[in-house]
Amino acid sequence: MLADVRDTKQSVDAILDLVRGSTEAIEESRCLPDAVVQALRAAGVNRLLIPEALGGMQASVLDVMDVIERLAAADGSTGWCAAIGAGSNLFAGYLPEAGAAEVFADPDQGNATMFAPVGRVEEIDGQRLLSGRWPFTSNCLHSAWVGLGALVDDSGPDAVPRVTFVPMEALTIEDTWDVIGLRGTGSHHVQAQAVVVSPARTCAWGDRPWAEGTLWRLPIYAALLPTLVAVPLGIARGALDEIARQAVQGRTARRGQLTDDPMAMADFAVADNRLRGARAELRDALEEAHELAERGEPVGRQLQARIMLGAIEACDVSVEVTSTCHRLGGGAATYRGSALLRALCDVQAARQHLLFSHHHRAAFGRILAGVDGTYPPFIL
Repeated sequence: MLADVRDTKQSVDAILDLVRGSTEAIEESRCLPDAVVQALRAAGVNRLLIPEALGGMQASVLDVMDVIERLAAADGSTGWCAAIGAGSNLFAGYLPEAGAAEVFADPDQGNATMFAPVGRVEEIDGQRLLSGRWPFTSNCLHSAWVGLGALVDDSGPDAVPRVTFVPMEALTIEDTWDVIGLRGTGSHHVQAQAVVVSPARTCAWGDRPWAEGTLWRLPIYAALLPTLVAVPLGIARGALDEIARQAVQGRTARRGQLTDDPMAMADFAVADNRLRGARAELRDALEEAHELAERGEPVGRQLQARIMLGAIEACDVSVEVTSTCHRLGGGAATYRGSALLRALCDVQAARQHLLFSHHHRAAFGRILAGVDGTYPPFIL
């Protein structure tokens, strides 16, 4: 499958001009153009985290990060949709095998998930029915299935939230995603009213995957969170690339050329170094986890905490780096249509995701220090 991953990276590189050329349309329409959605399908992005048994690549998380970063450097919304579309498909290894074969019958189809357990499954007249309303359902405009967090009524007082996959066509999309950053992600509210669900299409966070291989020996959030943080990392890299372009090609600006301003070039150098450092620390922890999983050894909670903290730090650094680039862009970066302004809005929107919240740090810090314990659902 390594050749397939290399092919996907090459295919993604080949569509980056299409993605860059679509940014204005993405901002205006608040969704990805069909041409971009189809290009992601054709490149194999959506099958990266699907088991080989279902036609996927079950690629390493590091390879998936590489792909998402490249896309996000070209356009934040495209990177975010790709991360959600491919990341949601990771559940193909966690649903019961029969249900996974149904939901992920088309491995090139991107899907969506929204984990907050704000829905409820009730058994009425022998049928299990899902009802609820979920915000921030990114990529729902381009999905066939959506995995939604819900509690099951018959699970007792200690019920564990479950991720329940239902067809997109069974849900109502509410047009609520009218925002400044990541405008094209279609992160609308979705609503279910007594939608029939099958136990074969649900799983809990503690469920063991049926699929075999290194990817499935990793704790699930050790795959999901790095896939998502690849978006702000990519946005920040794209902003640095834009400043480098301006430095090399020159610009028309009252403040003069970047290369004539030693403070500007020093700030650029520090920003580039900080981004590389944050990225490297996260990847170092991921490589350690991957090597353990490859040998069939458990990925300990302290290492899991390192990965979680590394992802949060990578997101924070990405925001700071992009802000520096926007400042270095000068007056031109204040105009609508500026790549630097769009990057700043996109990366700020990405940081607002619950998974990057600082309130997780204390719990992760305790585990990192060696205090035994869990932090569901992130560390079990």
